[in-house]
Amino acid sequence: MFSIIVRAHGDPDLMTATLRSAAQGATADCEILVVGDTDSAATRLPPEIPPDRFAWVSVPGMRPAAAINEGLKRARSEFLSILAPGDTYFEETLRIVAETARRHPRAGCIVGDVMLTDVSGRPFAEFNVAERSGRRRQRHCRFCGAAVFFRTAVVTRLGRLDERLDRWAEYDLWLRLEQAGERFRSVPRLLASRRSSATGDPGSDFTHLPDGESLAELMEVRLRANAGRLSTSLLAWYGSTGAAVAAAASDPTTPGFNATLHQAVAAWHRWHDGRPLGPAWRLAVAAKLAKQRLRGSVRKEFTVKPLEPLAMRRFQLLSRKIFRLVHHAPRPLQVPAAYLRTVPPADPPVIAIVTPSFNQGHVLEATLRSVLDQGYPALEYVVQDGGSTDASVAILERYTPRLFAWESAADGGQAPAINRGLRRTTGEIMAYLNSDDMLLPGSLAYVARYFRAHPEVDVVYGHRVLIDEADAEIGRWVLPPHDDRALAFADFIPQETMFWRRRAWEAVGGGIDESFRFAMDWDLILRFRAAGLTFRRLPRFLGAFRVWQDQKSVSWWLPTGRRETERLTARTLGDTPSRERVRREITSYVRRHWLIDKLYLAGLVRY
Repeated sequence: MFSIIVRAHGDPDLMTATLRSAAQGATADCEILVVGDTDSAATRLPPEIPPDRFAWVSVPGMRPAAAINEGLKRARSEFLSILAPGDTYFEETLRIVAETARRHPRAGCIVGDVMLTDVSGRPFAEFNVAERSGRRRQRHCRFCGAAVFFRTAVVTRLGRLDERLDRWAEYDLWLRLEQAGERFRSVPRLLASRRSSATGDPGSDFTHLPDGESLAELMEVRLRANAGRLSTSLLAWYGSTGAAVAAAASDPTTPGFNATLHQAVAAWHRWHDGRPLGPAWRLAVAAKLAKQRLRGSVRKEFTVKPLEPLAMRRFQLLSRKIFRLVHHAPRPLQVPAAYLRTVPPADPPVIAIVTPSFNQGHVLEATLRSVLDQGYPALEYVVQDGGSTDASVAILERYTPRLFAWESAADGGQAPAINRGLRRTTGEIMAYLNSDDMLLPGSLAYVARYFRAHPEVDVVYGHRVLIDEADAEIGRWVLPPHDDRALAFADFIPQETMFWRRRAWEAVGGGIDESFRFAMDWDLILRFRAAGLTFRRLPRFLGAFRVWQDQKSVSWWLPTGRRETERLTARTLGDTPSRERVRREITSYVRRHWLIDKLYLAGLVRY
């Protein structure tokens, strides 16, 4: 099914990681062709990977495109991919590509998203391919070879890579496929990881700003794709990008207009026989550059989505708050006085809550008190600690008389800990609360009263308060009534506010799926949804979600969180939807959220 071509050069540690990934991810019908300096690459193989798993094509000293072409000549599978040292696949990548190829047999090229990591392997950004194809793909569809799969017959027909190119040969092939009318299929999933080199040479693609030599070669590739015609758009593109390249070493800000125009004029002289740029052309190029600056598109082509700490945004009144974790500067958390006066029903149902925890002693006590200080008379509160080495055990020992049970032992992670704790309970109403989140006053009594008054409801949740490490409020999610359809595309239910009946738990198998490390709450919610259970959004703030820089919700999003959510949407919808479709499907819900949030801020609705 796949011919995987690995070019043996560069950092030996990155080369080893790439070979290991290719060998472990490839199935029986895959061939792995290692081209280049194969002798040094073979000596770096780990002992668990036999050398006969690869086909070795020794062409030391050959230029990059020529070396890859040697591998292409030997490719016998339906699809081929080209990996550079540091590129690795995820375990499900080839299966996803194979399924996409079966559904779209006329696709000449299948592309996906890429996770970018630093030298130590820590994710710092993600590279997203364009979702729409069009007549001007060479200007709108970016390229990262780690997640590109070409149909072998198409590449053979087009003549393989241009061996005159050192840095952009694969992109040149991409453009030739487009010009030949081949179909591209974008897969909105993470298919590969690209690791930065310790030598500082990341290669050439759209994941970073190129150097001057690389940019010049890219200009020549695009000029050739444009039939040799030096258009004003191409000059403006080179002007803005060239100025950014020139300024990158000393000034990370956007280059000035004069600098971009100077670069465009230099491009005209270089690629147009040195003739002067006439006044009409100069004016047209200047207009294009001004339009680029107005749209903020300078450097945009070489920009990736950074995984930076979440920051506050300006003009909050006009933007949505849902799915964002910081809305305003920290301020004291206040709740209505009525929350403190909420009383449980006369015959209160037993509520079972589990808190999984591991080395969270700095926030654990606040979580415990948010539950225990509510004074709910029928509470089974279990803390399942994973064997913490900080102050967690001492804190739990102090609260032993008030807890239903607690344990500190290795438990295999969050999902196993929740299951282990809930198996010790018998409560009619169930929930779990992470050790860095809190319940708001009166929440347990309010939820119990609602379940008593509405026996037909299976799952409830409420509005969310966002807090920082010091328990100060930094935002609120005010949610519209429940939308079962939107739930299939986005998890908008605040987990710390969700409670369900034991009958709902038993209807979906009575357990958290322990194969999830990040999205186990959305998996449980989607299983509730698939079982036809009834959800209600309660008109009250029930819990507080703590936002801090090192929490799992932020640091695990890429790659763990995104890949798990892709798995869930594929299971629910039959295929992972594109980002465009997700935005379209949740637009109505987000608009309703925006309206109800503004009514809440204006004091026209109260919770």
